[in-house]
Amino acid sequence: MENELRLNENETGKKWKKFFAWIKDVSVEPTMWLFMMAFMITSVVEQAFFVYKSCRVDHGYSEKICSNLNDNETIKTAVQLTVSNFHQWNNIAGHVVPIILAFFYGNWSDRRGRKLPLIMGLLGKFIYSFMIVINSMMDTWNLNTVVYFATLPMGMLGGDVVIFGSCFAYISDISSIQQRTLRITILDVIYLSTMPTGVALGSYIYTNVVNKSYTIMFIINATLLFLAILYSLIKLKWQTLPQQQVLMGTNLLTDFFDKKHIIATIKTMIKTRPNHGKLHLLFLLIIMMLYVFQRDEKPMSFLYTQLKFKWDVNTYSNFKTFQSSTFVLVKAEITSYRRTFTNNNIFEK
Repeated sequence: MENELRLNENETGKKWKKFFAWIKDVSVEPTMWLFMMAFMITSVVEQAFFVYKSCRVDHGYSEKICSNLNDNETIKTAVQLTVSNFHQWNNIAGHVVPIILAFFYGNWSDRRGRKLPLIMGLLGKFIYSFMIVINSMMDTWNLNTVVYFATLPMGMLGGDVVIFGSCFAYISDISSIQQRTLRITILDVIYLSTMPTGVALGSYIYTNVVNKSYTIMFIINATLLFLAILYSLIKLKWQTLPQQQVLMGTNLLTDFFDKKHIIATIKTMIKTRPNHGKLHLLFLLIIMMLYVFQRDEKPMSFLYTQLKFKWDVNTYSNFKTFQSSTFVLVKAEITSYRRTFTNNNIFEK
């Protein structure tokens, strides 16, 4: 009888051990989830905050008018013009420096590792959220202070370019060729899942939990980013490939801003590859450029629906939840076909 009990316990233990064996393979997935969830929760609320801040500070209207902006078309139009102009300069401030850094980042991270640039990018995002919290508490800070104190520091630390680049490069480094497509697919699913869930959760918290407090919403955002930084510092490895070397005894700035990184990046893009690989890479770059070209439509969509349909945060969040859910489902289907094609070596013929 005792032997049977011990045997059952051993079998149960093996099952649990097998069930949780996947935990040891977890790497940047929690980092990506925390990062994306932080910004999805406030993605719609942030747009509403910019409109509110423009109304209250840049135009000097009362709390009552700005809280019911849909009731006055003239004021709403003037406020939206200010917000539109702000978005133009805010986007420039947030993307010019990362574009420059991208020429150095790829080759440098191949030599030094993915963790440091990832931490720096997350730190920039944390600074952005922290400064939005401060801005929301300052009654005299106008929209331009967001550019100076939030967006510029974020851009100088790399922003989305280094975060996404580091996460996907990290996964590629630690995965075998056979596992790589699956691991990248899982990472895709994890960060895409935050789009509908984060927007819906953010709308619920904003409307029903925090009494429409912009400050508390961005504190939640900053807290999630802090957890992403903490997890990455504790869990992730500084070097993931044998050729990656530590920075000890090296000047970080001169090591990073070395012209050989630009030369190596350009050579990677133009070198001849088998099976028309260079042409494929060129098409991928063009496709990505066309995709990114329409990304700045998102803040303008909020302004448009507010102006034309008088949508509030809750209504627009419902729309974004449905839109992002459809996007995620379609992309998941395409990704499953991609896995099938890759496994069948269709693209290697």
